[in-house]
Amino acid sequence: MLLSYARRGLWASARRGLLGLRTLATTADIATKTLPQITRRRPQHAIEEDTSWVDSEADQQFSLQWPGAGPQTVLLVKKSDSAAVDAAMVSITRWLHSTYPQINIVLEPAVFTQYFGQLPFIRTIATNDHLEYSRVVDFVITLGGDGTFLHVSSLFKKEVPPIVPFSMGTLGFLLPFNVANFQPQLRNVIEGTSTVLPRMRLSYAKRLGDGSLDTRINVTNEACIHRGTYPHLTTVSCYLNGHLLTTSVGDGIIVGTPTGSTAYSLSAGGPIVHPLVSSIVVAPVCPRSLSFRPLMLPSSSTVKLLIHPKSRGRATAYIDGRDCGELRHAESVEITRSPYPLMCVNRDDLAAGWAQDINQLLKFNRTFSYPHDSLFGSHHLPDDDDDY
Repeated sequence: MLLSYARRGLWASARRGLLGLRTLATTADIATKTLPQITRRRPQHAIEEDTSWVDSEADQQFSLQWPGAGPQTVLLVKKSDSAAVDAAMVSITRWLHSTYPQINIVLEPAVFTQYFGQLPFIRTIATNDHLEYSRVVDFVITLGGDGTFLHVSSLFKKEVPPIVPFSMGTLGFLLPFNVANFQPQLRNVIEGTSTVLPRMRLSYAKRLGDGSLDTRINVTNEACIHRGTYPHLTTVSCYLNGHLLTTSVGDGIIVGTPTGSTAYSLSAGGPIVHPLVSSIVVAPVCPRSLSFRPLMLPSSSTVKLLIHPKSRGRATAYIDGRDCGELRHAESVEITRSPYPLMCVNRDDLAAGWAQDINQLLKFNRTFSYPHDSLFGSHHLPDDDDDY
């Protein structure tokens, strides 16, 4: 019996030693990536002399191609605490390794620790060395929801590699592909035949009372200055290109992107903006004035939000739903267009996909249902004698 326990102890010790060695499988020995070639997609019907396509929707989408031997490293980011997502991740990594063995598969450290015994070919980065993502990752696969997609944006300080977002059986505005069809989509990406949609981001810069820069963050959905848990309304002065636009008394102000127009801004009464419309959305959150309506501004605009010195309430900055700290009196934020858009692998027919999304997700322009009607029934077309 003692010998048995001794053997078990030796085996456990040896196993811990092997695991310790295995955790060294990082990206340190991977060569720095070669940037992909992203070129404007030209319609098939266009001829050499015809320039009418230049301002078309197709001109604002891009084709993704890889120089040389193609991509060498992929980062796979998944939603946590989901058995379905975990199973999909294992299937995708095994398929990638068997079909494209030359590609390094990188997982985030916490996920790597959980799966390296089951998937011995995976890698990770050194703990907290997020700059390594920017150095080696050629493209990113996301498994989960829109929140997983937004998490990827936070992993890269500047340029973000092309993202292939997969939904897990549900639709999302940022999730054009269902995970059940992952193989053809990933083949298109790796072989350089995918269409890429650039999603505009914002640059958020917080300045202290003396004007010095405190924080700079890239924003995918929205920057929101909100009173949070404080009981009093907050007073925020809004400047456009250096000129006072208005001073708002209310719960806060949202400054968002076209991508974020279907997120918090939509709940605050903001417009739905097509992702190819380059613009900045300014929407008030529960303003005291009924005449403060949402605005769409040119993407070249600079929006400054200043906590008014006489504001009774304090305010907190939320970037894509993350608490980014309190703003005190006389502190301000400047929001401009970021030079680093998100390059998202997308459907070839963007117009059809976008129309499908707003109809299926938002039930766009659906008529009111009677109690016995399904909330998810077919779109009702009004008859000629319907009352409006």
